Amino acid sequence: LALYFDVPVYQDVKKLILKLFEITRDFPRDYKDTPGQDLKRDGIVLVRSIYWANKARNKTEYLERFLDDSEVKKSGLWLDPQHTTLPEPAPSRYTPPMTITEFFERFAAIVAGVGLNVQPDQEVYVNVPIEAAEFVPYFVRAAYRRGAKYVQVNYHQQAAMRVRLEEAPEKTLGYLPTAMIDERVRIAKGGGAALSILGADPTGLAGIDPARREPVLRANAEAQREIRELTMSDFYPWCVISIPNPVWAKAVFPDLPAQQALDRLVDAVAHACRLDTDDPVAAWTTHSARLMKLAAWLTREAFDRFRYEGPGTDLIVGMPANQRWIGTEGTSSQGIKFIANIPTDEVFSAPDRRRVDGTVRSTRPLIQSGTNLGIVEFDVREGRIVEARAEHEQDVLNQAIDLDENARYFGEIALVAEDAPIAELGITFFDGLYDENAGCHLAFGNAYANCVTGGDKLSEVERSAAGLNTSRQHSDVTVGSSQLTITAFRSDGSSFPLMREGRWTNELSQAVERG
Repeated sequence: LALYFDVPVYQDVKKLILKLFEITRDFPRDYKDTPGQDLKRDGIVLVRSIYWANKARNKTEYLERFLDDSEVKKSGLWLDPQHTTLPEPAPSRYTPPMTITEFFERFAAIVAGVGLNVQPDQEVYVNVPIEAAEFVPYFVRAAYRRGAKYVQVNYHQQAAMRVRLEEAPEKTLGYLPTAMIDERVRIAKGGGAALSILGADPTGLAGIDPARREPVLRANAEAQREIRELTMSDFYPWCVISIPNPVWAKAVFPDLPAQQALDRLVDAVAHACRLDTDDPVAAWTTHSARLMKLAAWLTREAFDRFRYEGPGTDLIVGMPANQRWIGTEGTSSQGIKFIANIPTDEVFSAPDRRRVDGTVRSTRPLIQSGTNLGIVEFDVREGRIVEARAEHEQDVLNQAIDLDENARYFGEIALVAEDAPIAELGITFFDGLYDENAGCHLAFGNAYANCVTGGDKLSEVERSAAGLNTSRQHSDVTVGSSQLTITAFRSDGSSFPLMREGRWTNELSQAVERG
């Protein structure tokens, strides 16, 4: 927020900073955090980062406005003995402005090394919209430098798909050549890896007649059944990313000039993906270890159910008896560790498809099949969505939850704290990967098989008996916010406070630390 004091929330930001300064002004500059003093620590970090955050991005005009503010001067913010000199920048942050070339190089290195963990003599499949084509050579170079045998790139264009949906003879819309899908299956089964790149216009398919869209969706879902099973069971290393481009940037920042919008989006993505640190690999290693530790604790606790409470939301989510929580890392059938989403700030599992009850409202727009549905709401009874409401394009939502007989059941429960990097940015990305990592989310449709112990070895019938949902659909709906409370309940009825105001509770942090 310190980067953009020209936005309407300036007064609220200013008040927050001054309050935090008031709380922390007597603490020494080498203050070390102790349990229960998170706010004091955050105050020091925030006050000391204002100068460097602005200077690093040539936003000094906002800094000067802040320092010249009469309330700020009255507070003595920069006159306090602890702040007679400007602080040194935090050593972990990468302060020089990042060029697009450096952004691509850093991102490619992280995706090849941390995301897919490309192995020597391994085939790699890349699926990418032409809007993100500029990034591809950087990734291909990074993959070959790690010893890849061959990198196969498949380009596609959203605009061409729109023309097909509008103009193709109706009887042909259910036809789908499977050669490219078959090739990805071959690479996956042969020990390869796959990168899926997003970045097309979030609303590029809006307004298409639902009747013409439906046969295409069903054909795609059916044709991808095998690769979907291989992917959602972590049979092979896979990774999903989104690449900033002018089309996506304009959707996120419609009121800015094109280049400024793209710069803002690159800045935001770099921060969300921890590319703006001195050592992104080290940053991801630390981040991953923290979430893996949390996932292990949740697995050991094996809570019976969770209650979500927030504006428009009062939902009970029951869990399978042999639940397993997943952190950032997956492990392929060949023992290769990988990170499936970059960025990711979640720990996730699968609910018992039969034990979800109540009402839930999204806190971010749902983008479905290139269409912005706005805020959506679901009424759920015994696991099934009995009523669904969309702010826009109700027909598209109806198609999504009726794709098959199990699409109305939930397959994922994911926990994300409101102080995660994406949430802190306060940006709606209109991109499922980013918006789902801005807060807790649920997914209707298919469950990941490894969310129950030994799930990857179970048949579809056995997974269903274990409580896992099986569907050709999987759509994430963000429900997290600063007003969300999540309480966990054990089988004996005892409760544990998991989240308050969208953040991990002190009780949780202390319990995880104790192990």
